[in-house]
Amino acid sequence: MAGDRDGNGNYRGSATVTITATDAQSGVRTVEYAIDSGGWAPYPGPVRVGAPGPHTLRYRATDRAGNVSAEKTVTFTVVASGSDACPDSDDRPTVVIGDDDTGVANRDTGNGCTINDLIAEHADYPDHASFVRHVEAVTAPLVANGVLTRRSQGVIVRAAARSEIGG
Repeated sequence: MAGDRDGNGNYRGSATVTITATDAQSGVRTVEYAIDSGGWAPYPGPVRVGAPGPHTLRYRATDRAGNVSAEKTVTFTVVASGSDACPDSDDRPTVVIGDDDTGVANRDTGNGCTINDLIAEHADYPDHASFVRHVEAVTAPLVANGVLTRRSQGVIVRAAARSEIGG
């Protein structure tokens, strides 16, 4: 766990969780994690959690022989850092574009803005292609920073492409 902590041990603004797994016999094939009540996802690297509140991160590994480790957990609390870039956040539990609920968790991106805030489906776009390019552009760094998996990004971009937003 990494991040700026307050006097109570809470993480200010965000916490970053790094998972390591080893297997001396056959080697590690995959590592997965899940945040709070979310589903399992491939571990892309350090996971940053910025949504204020208590959190539980679950994790497990599978070795090359197919053995799955026992689920382990780490619990922590994130408190606001005082710099909320989106004070009126779209805090729906999942990313929604138009009428399409993607099922992807609408996570805080680290500065008080959610994924839905960054997508900004109600902003003005000159045409539909511009909106889709915008969604691709705002989700790419979220993949690089471990907020989204590539698969989740693809689900969101496809929902943007199916929408009628823009123009």
